[in-house]
Amino acid sequence: MTNILVFGAGKSSSYLIKYLLEYSSKHFWQVTVADSNINAALERIANHPFGNAVQIDIHEDILRKRLISNSNIVISLLPPALHIIVAKDCIDLRKNLVTASYVSDEIKNLHLEARNNGLLFMNEIGLDPGIDHMSAMKIIHEVERLGGEIYSFKSYCGGLVSPASDTNPWHYKISWNPNNIVNAGKSGADFLVSGFEEHLEYKSLFQKIEHIAVPRIGKLAAYANRDSLSYRSMYHLNNVKTMLRATLRHPEFCIGWHVIVNLGLTNDTVLYPTDNSTYKAWFMEATKHIEGATAKEKIKTIYANDALAENLLEWLGIFSEETIKIKTEASSAQILLARIEEKWKMEDSDKDMIVMQHEFEYGRRNLDAKLISTLVVEGEDKTYTAMAKTVGLPMAIFTKLFLNGKIKNLLGVQIPIMKEVYKPILKELTEYGIEFDESYNI
Repeated sequence: MTNILVFGAGKSSSYLIKYLLEYSSKHFWQVTVADSNINAALERIANHPFGNAVQIDIHEDILRKRLISNSNIVISLLPPALHIIVAKDCIDLRKNLVTASYVSDEIKNLHLEARNNGLLFMNEIGLDPGIDHMSAMKIIHEVERLGGEIYSFKSYCGGLVSPASDTNPWHYKISWNPNNIVNAGKSGADFLVSGFEEHLEYKSLFQKIEHIAVPRIGKLAAYANRDSLSYRSMYHLNNVKTMLRATLRHPEFCIGWHVIVNLGLTNDTVLYPTDNSTYKAWFMEATKHIEGATAKEKIKTIYANDALAENLLEWLGIFSEETIKIKTEASSAQILLARIEEKWKMEDSDKDMIVMQHEFEYGRRNLDAKLISTLVVEGEDKTYTAMAKTVGLPMAIFTKLFLNGKIKNLLGVQIPIMKEVYKPILKELTEYGIEFDESYNI
């Protein structure tokens, strides 16, 4: 029997685990789901005869290594900082690894060891990163095949709330790891526009946004995402003049989050007492470096339209008299996290939505052309979300292809930009309603 080990039973795991279990009897797979929350793991396997749930502290060496040793392939849905723990075990125990996370420097440094041991560590094979890579490379290779040259590439993606479930002024609800929301953009962003490299600091990131039109959705706001420049070489677009990867949100979200960032409310270094403390007390203490005696005055120093921003923050309850539900002490980031988990919670009947859009400008046969490729996916409910679907299914399909011997001669630390990986995955994703619509303007 082939043993598949999945670390993590969180928000993004539902479709992944369901897919693996559905194929388990056909391929004789045993699917073990390991999580610190045994109830979450049990819920995911749903009494399936080929499923197994294990409770684990990922720092517990003996159990973690035993689980990895008994597996044929490991899938990590752990927080990104914890992948390295699993990856090092996979090197030592000669196991292949799949993750949806960006390749960290620590993981990248394992490339030679993984390759020399005949192992494949496939990373960035979720949604963004993941489907964005695969769908972009499909178009890039097609343009190249036709003799065209791409000179501008913009890629946008966002996890949003479905219009039918959009019931708050932020136009946002949580369908993935909320820690990632609080920490988004802290490293700033680097990108290329009309041949000039640009850098945005964290405090400017959510203010200097671009508005784009998405078919069937309307106008959304986009803020630059991490390091777009490195993808020039990854995508073999070394001569491109514009290279931008960006995250989609509604404009109101960017306004509110810009104020939150500049008030210092995402800071994770200073701890504040929380026993019997209120959000207002924390807010005033955490923002004492900002001029103004009231919340409104402080907000106005950052954003001129203080009424809109104040309404957004007030709706979150950031300066309310409610008691903080965290014992002893916590950082601003932790307190903010607790607040948004409560206020942006998806209800049972809520649906989320994924929007991805690529914009290519290229020249071919002395003609300029523009291609827009758009993906919109709506979730089923708060468990089987569009986010879980688009993050989990690419990982699951890749795992099936790899175990069935369809992915060959690929070793070391990789991302899914090669045809033998993206073609079969994109093809199968269409069976699940994950398919791009393309429009051309020549």
